[in-house]
Amino acid sequence: MTSSTTADDEPTITQLLNEEEVVMTPTQRRFYASDDCITARMALQHLVDNPLYNTDSSYFSGNELGFVDRHLYYLSTHPTTQLTGYISNLRLMTKIHAL
Repeated sequence: MTSSTTADDEPTITQLLNEEEVVMTPTQRRFYASDDCITARMALQHLVDNPLYNTDSSYFSGNELGFVDRHLYYLSTHPTTQLTGYISNLRLMTKIHAL
């Protein structure tokens, strides 16, 4: 698997931005070029790769972005969001609990 594809062959945000003429704000450009983006991508990909978390994107109809890129996009458009708290909340919300 390369950095430009996901496990489900969903297009990444980079591919979508390159294919379409999407205008990013300067804030979004700064986020995608930052260490926070790299850290977030690694943490989100860890959730996707771990079977203890439900990161299935199938319930988002019409959304072409996968779990990782959908959350990276959110973080890029909400620059005041604290990364560690956001990832921690995602872990809590997506953890599969045994019954």
